[in-house]
Amino acid sequence: MNNQVKFAVIADPHYYSEKLGNSGIAYTMRANSDQKMLAHSKGVIAAALEEIKNSDAEFLLIAGDLTNDGERVSHEEMRHFLYEFKKVKPVFVITATHDWCCDGNPRRFEGAKVYHDVETLKPEELRDYYKDFGPGDAISEYFTHQNKSSYVVRPCEGVSVFCLDDDQDGKGNSGYSEEHFNWIKQEIKNAKERGDLIFGMQHHHVFLTEFDKVINGKGAVERKQKLCEDFADSGLSVMFTGHSHMQHIRRIETEKGNHFYEFNIASIGGYPAPIVYCTLTDKGITAKTEHLKQYEYNGKIYTNEHLKNHATFLFQNVFDAAKENRKLEFITLLVSIGVSNKKAKKLWTFLGGTVKKIAEISVYKAAVVMNRLTFGKAVPKKDAKQLKNVPLTDMIFSAFHSLLDGSIEKHEVGTPYYNVFTSALSLPLRIVKKLRIKNNNIIRILTHLEKASHEIMTGGEIDANDAFLEL
Repeated sequence: MNNQVKFAVIADPHYYSEKLGNSGIAYTMRANSDQKMLAHSKGVIAAALEEIKNSDAEFLLIAGDLTNDGERVSHEEMRHFLYEFKKVKPVFVITATHDWCCDGNPRRFEGAKVYHDVETLKPEELRDYYKDFGPGDAISEYFTHQNKSSYVVRPCEGVSVFCLDDDQDGKGNSGYSEEHFNWIKQEIKNAKERGDLIFGMQHHHVFLTEFDKVINGKGAVERKQKLCEDFADSGLSVMFTGHSHMQHIRRIETEKGNHFYEFNIASIGGYPAPIVYCTLTDKGITAKTEHLKQYEYNGKIYTNEHLKNHATFLFQNVFDAAKENRKLEFITLLVSIGVSNKKAKKLWTFLGGTVKKIAEISVYKAAVVMNRLTFGKAVPKKDAKQLKNVPLTDMIFSAFHSLLDGSIEKHEVGTPYYNVFTSALSLPLRIVKKLRIKNNNIIRILTHLEKASHEIMTGGEIDANDAFLEL
C-alpha cells in the first residue's frame, strides 16, 4: 500500500425520480413528511457526487438505500449518475431494503391520488444491475438466499474493502446467516494473510446509541451487540454503516482485547447531507465530515440550511396547526406520516392543547411548569432563567438536528442549556423510581432516554464529524 489512501463514504441517497410525481396535494403531503428531500434529490445527489469528483478521494463507497423505494425508474436515473461518476473515479455500492421496496408499497403521485402500480427491482436483480459498481471487480463474492451479494474488492494494492449485504439473516432480522458470516471470517483471514489493511461497510447500523435503544427492544440490542463483538474478534475493526439517518461513532472492546468502531453515517439525501472524507494509513482511518453546502434544483440554488429547515418542516407545521387551532390540518399532517385518521383525531383531543402550549412557551416557562408539578425538583431554576428567551420549540428542533448531524452544535456538561435539557429528559425516570413502579421495560426505556440526553447535547464520546478510527 502507498503511505496513505484517500476515499469518501456516503450513505442513503434515497434517489427519487420526479417521474413518480413532484406536485399536487398527495405528493406535497408525502414530501413534507420526510426528513429527506424527494424531488430535490436529483439536485442533491448530483451536487454531492460532483464535490467528491473534484476532491482528492481516490474512490467512493455508498452504504445502501440508493433509491427511495426500489422504483425501477429511480434505479435507472441513479445508475446513470454512477456511470458518469465512474468515468472519473471508482465507486463501490451495496444495496439495501429500500432498493427492493421491502414493504411492498411503492408509490407515485397524481394530484390528490396515490398509486401503487410502480415497477420495482426485485432483490435478485440488484447484484447484476449494479455489477459495474463493485461486484464485477470482486476478488471474492457471497450470494445470500435472496441472491444479493456481499463482496470483497481491492481498490488499491494492500487494501481490502468488505462490502457486505446484511439485509436478512434468514431468520427475519438484518444481519448474517452462519454460513454468510463464516465466509466473512474466511475472507478476513485471507486479507490478513495478504498483508492487507481491511475495513468494511454494510447498510444497517449495529452499534446502537442510547436513543436507538429506546426504539429497539432488548433482544435486538443484545443481537446487535454480539455482532459487533463477532466482527471485532474476527479481525475487522472498522465498519461504515447507514440506515438510521443519524450520524454517530461508537467503539467497543471485547473480552479478548479486540476493538470495533462503527461509523454510522447520516443520509446524503437530506439534512445534514454528510460526505465523510477518509485517509487510510497503516495506523487507522482519519475521518472528517463535510456537509453539502449547496445544490441546484430547477435553476435555483438551495443551501444546507434549506435541508435543515425541511427536516423539521412537518414538526413545525404540526406545532403551528395546534397553535392556531387548525384541527383538520393537524389531523391531516399526522395521517401523512402513517397515523390512522381515528388515532389522529384522538391525539388532537388529548394532545392538541399540550402541543399548542409547547408551541407558545419558552424553555423557562416550561421549566416553571415542570417545577410546579415536582415541587421545584425537576429543572435547576437558575439555569432555566438564563434560557427565558429561548422558545421551547427551538430546543426541541435543535435536539432533533443533533440526532441527525452528530451534534455539530455541542453543549458542554454543566452549561445551563445542558443542565436544563438533561434534567427534563431524566424526569420521567425519576418519577417512575419515586412511584416505585417495577415495570422493567418502562425502566429500561426511560434509562436509555436519560442517557441519550447526554449524547444529544455533547455528541458522545467520539466526535462523529472529526475522528480517528484505529485499525
